[in-house]
Amino acid sequence: MRTTVLVPVEKVFCDAHIARDGSEEEATESLTIASHAWDLCLEHSVVFARYLMDALGVPGRSEAVPVAAEESVTEAKHDHQDDTEDDVTEAGPVVRPTVLVSGEIPGYEWDDAREAVRNLGYEVVGRADANTVLIICGEGAERATKKLQDAVEFGIPCFDASKPGAFRDAVCAGEFKGGDPLPEPVRVDAQAVKAKSEAQAIRDWAKAQGYTVNAKGPIPASVRHAYRVATKQAA
Repeated sequence: MRTTVLVPVEKVFCDAHIARDGSEEEATESLTIASHAWDLCLEHSVVFARYLMDALGVPGRSEAVPVAAEESVTEAKHDHQDDTEDDVTEAGPVVRPTVLVSGEIPGYEWDDAREAVRNLGYEVVGRADANTVLIICGEGAERATKKLQDAVEFGIPCFDASKPGAFRDAVCAGEFKGGDPLPEPVRVDAQAVKAKSEAQAIRDWAKAQGYTVNAKGPIPASVRHAYRVATKQAA
């Protein structure tokens, strides 16, 4: 006599889908960091792996290389599967050229611009290294003095993305070409910053004391004197 036993199967769902919209997508992998673990579907496991590689770099161990390197290893094994020798040489991690992105790219959100750069085979970094081949300067790039100093120190060519349509055309062409002049870095005048801060403090104090002062323009000398006397006494 044959007996049929029904065993309940518990499905594990992707935590990222549940957190995003409450949908139930079956998980295929688990991501564990310290004492925390997340169940992820194939889509989100690839996304989070990309985030970790962007933030921490590509590990040196062969089992943690990017997808592109894994594919090259698989192709190498496939090409030599008919060989009589047992040993197979695995390809090392793929080193991608790095790019500095400075300022806002016209027509693109912050994340979208950097994703477009990555899709062309570059890694986006915050500081230059030996693999940095380009600095992409958008609007406000002159305020990122550290990146401009890195570009000068390493001799990194500049791509001017502030020109209308320049970034979009480069993405469509599949390549960024340097050769534009670097923007002049903005030098912040410490005395001007201090004076601006003091003026705002005087305006805030004057309004609280019932004085009438304009939001812009010169502050009356009597108000300045009263503020300094009051703050000196308070001190």
